[in-house]
Amino acid sequence: MLSINIPVFNIEVNSLVLQLVQQAEKLKVPYEIRVYDDGSEEAVKILNREIAKLPKVFYSELSTNLGRASIRNKMGIESVYKYLLFLDADSKIVKDNYLAVFLENTKPGCVLCGGTSYRNEKPAENEKILRWTYGTKREAISAKIRSGKKGFIITSNNFWIEKRVFERFHFRENIRNYGHEDTVLGFDLFRNGIQIVHIDNPVEHTGLEDAEVFLQKSRLAMKNLKYIVEEVLKNDKDFIRQVNFLNRYYSLTKWLPPVLLRVFYFLFHSLLEHHLKGRNPWIPVFDLYKLSFFSSIKKP
Repeated sequence: MLSINIPVFNIEVNSLVLQLVQQAEKLKVPYEIRVYDDGSEEAVKILNREIAKLPKVFYSELSTNLGRASIRNKMGIESVYKYLLFLDADSKIVKDNYLAVFLENTKPGCVLCGGTSYRNEKPAENEKILRWTYGTKREAISAKIRSGKKGFIITSNNFWIEKRVFERFHFRENIRNYGHEDTVLGFDLFRNGIQIVHIDNPVEHTGLEDAEVFLQKSRLAMKNLKYIVEEVLKNDKDFIRQVNFLNRYYSLTKWLPPVLLRVFYFLFHSLLEHHLKGRNPWIPVFDLYKLSFFSSIKKP
């Protein structure tokens, strides 16, 4: 009945998989847990090989790195059961009935998004604060709020989908770089009439990157979003209107010339980054940072 899929890259997942095995055994339904390593360092592989000893766990080390979209597609297609649950490796299960909640809420043809949570305590390390602050302000939100944001919001770290649906609508493999491949999947599902239902069944995101890494990944995601809009979706108006960041950018540049945002980024990005790496980063500053960077990579 249930195939749990966890793609891994340089993250140890023994505790996560053990949690899932313990919960799945209580459900008394057929299940499997697939863990595919996408080119991790040998030290990580050695640690993760232990999970292969657990019941109904299939652990595989891929010979070449497939990337975020392709590895998830491979896992979904090779899964054997009716329902697929996709989880990121840097997750912690925070509910004793986590798997049961998904089973109780599933309906034919619909996709379930469980959401994300973060620890309440502010990290002691300054380097982790930006990622934690952004996560608690923008990602750790209720199902009700997530449902109201846009019709196709979906995050690949914690979602449930029928295999027959995933076989028709999966991650686009022409999106190989980091960022927003799950946004496009949600858009494809939405415009093909697949219902996306948000429930309060989060996993805790444990992989807090340093601010420097998070800013770098954010810039990569903006570059990938530009590629998606211009090359993959050919400036689809519905996508632009419903993705909050894009809607904000194009609304802003209707009255503010993009060149001013580009100049602002050139002059002040170092100052913004200094603030964002500090002890009390302000998320509106991060928003401005992303908007001005996005303008800097757009065609004049």
